[in-house]
Amino acid sequence: MRRVALWKNTRFGLSRRTAVGVGSLGLLLSVALAATSAPRPATSARRAAPAAGKVSYERDVKPLLVARCYACHANGTRLGGFQIDSREAVLTGGQTHPVVVPGDSRKSYLIKLVAGEVHGKIMPVKGPRLTAKEVGVLRAWIDQGLSFGGAKAASAWRPVLAPRRVALPPARPTAGVTGPVDRLLAPYFQFRKIVPAALVDDRTFARRAYLDLIGVLPTSAELRAFLDECAAERRGARPASPDNGQPGPSARERLVDRLLADNPRYAEHWLTFWNDMLRNDYAGTGYIDGGRTQITGWLYEALAGNMPYDRFVTQLVNPTPESAGFVKGIVWRGVVNASQTPEMQAAQNISQVFMGINMKCASCHDSFINNWKLSDAYGLAGVYANGPLEMVRCDKPQGKVAPIKFLYPELGAIDGAAPRAKRLEQLASLLTSRGNGRLSRTLVNRLWARLMGRGLVEPADEMDHQPWSPDLLDWLAADFADNGYDVKRLIRQIATSRAYQLPAAALPSEQVENFRFTGPVVKRMSAEQFVDAVSSVTGVWPSAAAQSRIVKGQPVLPTGNRAAIRYRSGLMKSGSVEIDVDVTGAEVLSLIATDAGNGGNSDWVDWVEPRVLTPRGEVRLKDLKWRSATTGYGQIQLGKSIVQKPLRLGSRTFTEGIGTHANSIITYLLPEGATRFRATAGPDAGALEQANSETSVELFVVTGDRSLIETRAALALADPLMRALGRPNREQVVTQRSTAATTLQALELTNGQTLATVLAEGAARWSEGKQSADEVVGNLYEHALGRPPTAIERQAARDLVGTPVRKEGVEDLLWALTMLPEFQLIY
Repeated sequence: MRRVALWKNTRFGLSRRTAVGVGSLGLLLSVALAATSAPRPATSARRAAPAAGKVSYERDVKPLLVARCYACHANGTRLGGFQIDSREAVLTGGQTHPVVVPGDSRKSYLIKLVAGEVHGKIMPVKGPRLTAKEVGVLRAWIDQGLSFGGAKAASAWRPVLAPRRVALPPARPTAGVTGPVDRLLAPYFQFRKIVPAALVDDRTFARRAYLDLIGVLPTSAELRAFLDECAAERRGARPASPDNGQPGPSARERLVDRLLADNPRYAEHWLTFWNDMLRNDYAGTGYIDGGRTQITGWLYEALAGNMPYDRFVTQLVNPTPESAGFVKGIVWRGVVNASQTPEMQAAQNISQVFMGINMKCASCHDSFINNWKLSDAYGLAGVYANGPLEMVRCDKPQGKVAPIKFLYPELGAIDGAAPRAKRLEQLASLLTSRGNGRLSRTLVNRLWARLMGRGLVEPADEMDHQPWSPDLLDWLAADFADNGYDVKRLIRQIATSRAYQLPAAALPSEQVENFRFTGPVVKRMSAEQFVDAVSSVTGVWPSAAAQSRIVKGQPVLPTGNRAAIRYRSGLMKSGSVEIDVDVTGAEVLSLIATDAGNGGNSDWVDWVEPRVLTPRGEVRLKDLKWRSATTGYGQIQLGKSIVQKPLRLGSRTFTEGIGTHANSIITYLLPEGATRFRATAGPDAGALEQANSETSVELFVVTGDRSLIETRAALALADPLMRALGRPNREQVVTQRSTAATTLQALELTNGQTLATVLAEGAARWSEGKQSADEVVGNLYEHALGRPPTAIERQAARDLVGTPVRKEGVEDLLWALTMLPEFQLIY
């Protein structure tokens, strides 16, 4: 059957990430804690013999320690004064005892603890006892010298707070190592004896860049134009820099620049990234009782305008009315844990999103996974409180109030006696101060993970962990701050590097200790990217958005179009304008009327005798395919009206035309070869009859902007397909979506009604045209996969589509293409 797909993407080596157990192996607790532990009867583990043969730390020992011990004795946590994530730490021992005698497990206190030989001190305190086999592995490890296998000791890493400026290694132009990212990676590759592979081809780069930077597939026309540009560059036709006459940016660099300059599509794509982290959605928990508010309008404008990141953070932490939804929090119904008050949510979310600090455990009790305390969480939450916050540990009031403070007192203090507004101002100032290098490092790491598939630090919300390249992280973070916290500039630094252009590798496990960077890792499309890709290929976009073209009360006028004519009619009493616009090369034509007056009456605008010139003659606009798009906060009206009776504009009478309501857009798909658009436009008879109207009308003809007919998935309410593909409900902060394929996803992709409806409608559109089966196959492959079909694929697809082209055949081909790993992955 056409809807059956093999979901396991073995071609790219994808696998489900392994979850780490949270049980702790309490190797040595303090006497006071141990005295409260009830002894458990010893088992055969007590007499376990050392494991036979040579044990491997990486293969045999470390997985055991990570699962049972790391939660309490690693990564900065040292219950009982003991750590076990380096040889030096193990040999140092705990507060009262040496723990291990290398070469002699019989005398090692560690073995006595896990074997249950010490009364009242059986480890682990929680969870099942170690088996005889597991104790035997630890005995053999100690007897064989306590080797850590050359792994770098995590305890030797000490993250710094202040920015650290790193000297760039020298450039090597002959090897193509010129940009800062590649210069910093050159010593990394050399030390690890990694020979970087050849760069990906132009088609692969274009598809990767489009999906990563603006979230959509390149159209066939966009891809061909880029490939022609690359071919010309290889022939030596690289434009010179206007500054010094030397060769200017490469074709790939110019593509990155064009994509980052595409503000509407850039903003619509990165909305998903920030909506997940800032818990911003268009409906859901908390909206009914008014305890939760959207920040969509503010966020869209901040992204489209590339707001400096320090100001972006400031307006979220010390919010304006438009940006207050992030820290406002959700007022949960019913009885909830004390750690979920709005003030505590604010503390947790600010520390997680902007600082890469997990404060959720410390919001209930002193954390077992890091060094943060209950008083730290309540001290930060108190900034947002209207009065003193009593600390509550595990839902038990403690009878004391935590002093209001910032997480890092060395950056400065917050005046707990100051009014709340002043405290918010002080918090924002400390968070964005130049001494807080953690702010810039955290975003650098998140963007690197977004573009490269894996962060410089993993997990991304544990920024105390050691990066695999500290110099690269610190240089990018300092450069980001030094250049005005320009997010697009930072993205460009990464996306124009040779490192970004390396072939994609299989996704590694999260638990890889000695991660080796060889290039980006294969990424799955996000739910929104997949839906947009299917819409792009089929031409079937959502009919309306929850929030779209986010500008207060007026449509967004797209930039960078081939032509734009503007006319202002005055007070809607009389007058018309003759439109004659060059639309050569444009895919779409949009008729926009904006209510630009003083808030008086608005009415319809008539576009009469609208025609498009083509090499084959004139085409009446009303005969073309058209789409409407919402353009405001959901209050902008839509509509299309074909004039059915003669009408007058000034002294002229017209017999046909199209009406648009003020503040609405109608977009037409232009026929191939269209050269000019001609029409007469002005306020219709109803507008002229409004005696007291003080509303003027601005008329625009805009060509070449597909965003006016493409309602992106990021702006739409989640449907069953998006939910199955991992779009979260955004009640909690989500900084990284799961990459694991699920049974629900397989079922929804192969049998879900949402995708089936879109593909069926798309097949009808493709089969309506006059293209041959060979043209349909070639165009679909080019758009969906960024390449032409192979000879075998072309023949099979052509037989499937049929001659003449059959709707059912095209639908089968669309199913086959969208189920391919090559379509669903970014590689």
